[in-house]
Formats: sequence, C-alpha cells, structure tokens
Amino acid sequence: MSLEDFREKVRRAFGEDLHRASPASVRDFLDNLQSDAPIPRSGTGRIIIEESAKSYEEVMRTFFNRVLDLPEQEAIKMLWTVAFDLSYAVIESHDADRIGHLFRGLEETGTGN
Repeated sequence: MSLEDFREKVRRAFGEDLHRASPASVRDFLDNLQSDAPIPRSGTGRIIIEESAKSYEEVMRTFFNRVLDLPEQEAIKMLWTVAFDLSYAVIESHDADRIGHLFRGLEETGTGN
C-alpha cells in the first residue's frame, strides 16, 4: 500500500485530526491492518514463523534494525504504526491505573452466586 493510501486509511478510520482514536479503536485498526498483510505459509497451509529472538527487547532491536534498511515510504508506515500502537497502549495502561481502583473487589462481591 502506498503512503498516500495508508494516510487515507488512517484518516478514514479516525478522522482528519484523528479525533476518533482511542485505545480500543486503535487496537481494532491495527488488527485489521495486520490481517491485510500476507502471512507466509508452508505447502501444507501452516503458518511459518521464523523468529529466533529470545526476548521482547531482541524483537524490538531486530525490528528497528530492519526498518533502517527499508525504503523510506515503507519505513515511515512501519514506524508510524509502531509509535501509534505504543502511544495508545500507554494511554490504555494509564487509564487502567487511574480508574482501576473503581473496579477492584467487584469480582468478590459478585451477584450473590
């Protein structure tokens, strides 16, 4: 997908100024974006995962190293997508910390079952 098509897809999903972006809508958008990507499969139809990393840190280091070698337009999309994902994950985590206390103990009180 071209960078212009990517921009249009983002703005269609979230509005011109991204005002419809929320942790949930961002997650849905990124999940749909990922589902559009081709998945490498073996001759038997099984998904092929070629990953030797042993930690999340190593995965991220490998990702950023590979992005350095991508064509500029592809690198922009990849880096924007990761930044968008991580930014909204932080917002979601912050919101959970901020309001999580309102829901603590609800499981124990239940509905009397």
